[in-house]
Amino acid sequence: MIKKLDWYIIRTFFGPFLFIFSVLMFIFVVQFAFTQMDKFLGKGLTLWDIAKLLYYLGLDVIRLVLPLTILLSSIMAFGGFGERYELAAMKSAGISLARIMYPLFGFVVVMAIWLFYFSNTTLPDNQRRARNMLINIVQTRPALNFEEGRFIKEMNPYSIKIGKKGGKDDREWKDVFIHKNASPFEDQQTIIADKGEIVSKDNYYLKLELYDGYIYQNEIRGKSPKDLQKQPATRIKFDTLTQYFDISDLIKESLDRESGGDNFRYKSFRQLTPYIDSIKNSNKTYYKGISQNALMILLGDFRKTDSIPVKHSNSKLPFEWNRLKDDTKLQLVKNAINQVKISKDELETRSAEIKSAGKYISKMILWQHKNMVSYSFTCIVFFLIGAPLGSIIRKGGVGMPVVVAVIIFIIFYVIGLYMENLAKNQVLNAYWASWMPNLLLFPLGVFLTIKSMKDSELFDIDKYREPVQKFIAKFKKKKNTEHSRYQ
Repeated sequence: MIKKLDWYIIRTFFGPFLFIFSVLMFIFVVQFAFTQMDKFLGKGLTLWDIAKLLYYLGLDVIRLVLPLTILLSSIMAFGGFGERYELAAMKSAGISLARIMYPLFGFVVVMAIWLFYFSNTTLPDNQRRARNMLINIVQTRPALNFEEGRFIKEMNPYSIKIGKKGGKDDREWKDVFIHKNASPFEDQQTIIADKGEIVSKDNYYLKLELYDGYIYQNEIRGKSPKDLQKQPATRIKFDTLTQYFDISDLIKESLDRESGGDNFRYKSFRQLTPYIDSIKNSNKTYYKGISQNALMILLGDFRKTDSIPVKHSNSKLPFEWNRLKDDTKLQLVKNAINQVKISKDELETRSAEIKSAGKYISKMILWQHKNMVSYSFTCIVFFLIGAPLGSIIRKGGVGMPVVVAVIIFIIFYVIGLYMENLAKNQVLNAYWASWMPNLLLFPLGVFLTIKSMKDSELFDIDKYREPVQKFIAKFKKKKNTEHSRYQ
């Protein structure tokens, strides 16, 4: 049964919790919006579309905001208890620090479970919606791929430059310049128009009508230099010109760039486990086949195609070595050396592929354990650090608690990035890298909890200054004694 004291502790903690969570969410979302806004502004999207897209993509920061909020709120709450001597009054009444932390610990556990549920179900769904929205933007608005005053070179074999865009969905263009990307030995063509308009489009072709312009072309393919010197350049004036452009590759590149191929980000924890196992098994089978083929080439025996164990590579030669001539022996040795070099070069080229596959698997494991599970446990670790730390500091408000919380969070974040890089570089197991920041900080939380329960003056400067002063005083006393002997 929850008592009045428990309700008071929860209310004291819940006020700063809501305030800090709102402020941090606002800061992170604004920072995210500033870094991503240039991709959407001025490209025909409404403010509602931009707000909805930023909402979907901005929910990802909750995984970082919630643990930091718990850390800062616990330091402020228990620091305020210590500053107002409420903590001392509770302890004098026979209530231990563990009992005082009990209601908030239950609240933090509930928030950790909610964060896991959110990261496992809601967040992947929102990430998928954001990706679908980006796909729809690219497919339904081809004008988004064109920017004013810049050559667009993705639409091979043409480069397009637009002076100004306008109209509905930026379909009306002004000062259009189209140049064919041709070699010096192919026909040249350049189109200049005062106006242009996207008439129709689908996922494969873009129909563009140009008005009031000229076509400059020079047919030089298959002609001799003498003929080219006599041939004048051609200029054709037009009132209306219809051009068709193949945009299938452009849309495909845009989709690949936006999605990044990280489809594992849109799966739940349960869906990721068999997905990772299937990729591991397929890679294992693929690399096993490569190793078997390389070994068969080295042995020179292509008759056994099923399997050749690496341990028993000492196969008998199909001829007697001692009966061969010296020239034949030398040629066989040279052929063997060349074959080893070829196999070595092939394996070196495969190393980049193997490293890329291992990095991809590590990214999936990090996403599954770090972003879905580890951050939930971080909420508990940060509470075990923040609550006793606040009772030891005995400072409330937004001064010292903010400084201490930011330092702890930076340490946690840097350790996480370092471990993540080690995992991606195949130096550390990805499972260990996901949990290493929590495993390193959890003993700190236990240590601070034990110290605060014993009312240890962990941050009392005088406690550390006194032994140093005594040590220095010994030398000062000896110095004065030596000086008095000669007076």
